[in-house]
Amino acid sequence: MADNLHEQLKIILEKQEELKELKRLMKDIEDDVPMELEDLLESLKDLKKQAKDRKDEHIKQIMTDNNDYNEYREKVQAAKEAIAEAKLKLFTEVMNESREKGDVDLDQTVTVSGMPLRLQTQKEMTVYLNGKLLKA
Repeated sequence: MADNLHEQLKIILEKQEELKELKRLMKDIEDDVPMELEDLLESLKDLKKQAKDRKDEHIKQIMTDNNDYNEYREKVQAAKEAIAEAKLKLFTEVMNESREKGDVDLDQTVTVSGMPLRLQTQKEMTVYLNGKLLKA
């Protein structure tokens, strides 16, 4: 088993290096653009910056002129905080319930305001290689 694991890790590392080199070669080809395309990309970058600056200026003007806007911003922030607190309480309750049952996986349907919601937890296995998450 250890030899098979070692072999699989070796293959993964080799293929990752190959992938890295291929991506570098593709980027080298892509970066060799004609001068007119380079000029267009630079113009686009400048236009995006101008649009962002104008939008920021517009938002600042709204914040000074429109009291409703500021009130809505405060309500949005309060709603986000309430959602975060509710999620924290939900996670705590789910954790406690799964501990009580002695089961890490939880799958149940709960009815909230007449709407059925399916609540699930799963114990996930993750593999790390040199501190990096190895994705399937």
